[in-house]
Amino acid sequence: KQWYQRRVREEKAAMESLNLAGDIFDIKRELVQIELEAEYRRRIKSVHTEVKKRLDYQVELENTKKAFVRDHIVAWLEKEVIASISPEQEEANINQCIASLGLLAPAQ
Repeated sequence: KQWYQRRVREEKAAMESLNLAGDIFDIKRELVQIELEAEYRRRIKSVHTEVKKRLDYQVELENTKKAFVRDHIVAWLEKEVIASISPEQEEANINQCIASLGLLAPAQ
């Protein structure tokens, strides 16, 4: 009789174990899904970071090109303006500046 009772207890324990095994498999399946979701999000973040780096590089490249062209145009204009001033105009401008300084000097 004890043998039968022990066998019944063992069978009940085995059934409980099988029921728990199903729960364990469900939990493991859920954990795998969570890990996959975490990896997906990590990869999305990585892609976002890399795309942002490339876009920032392109913006910086365009800004540098614009600055280079602007500096080149300013230098060219300055050179052309200086080249267009004749020696007579320069002499007249210097004399005008000296006269202006002379008018300012007695005021002090």
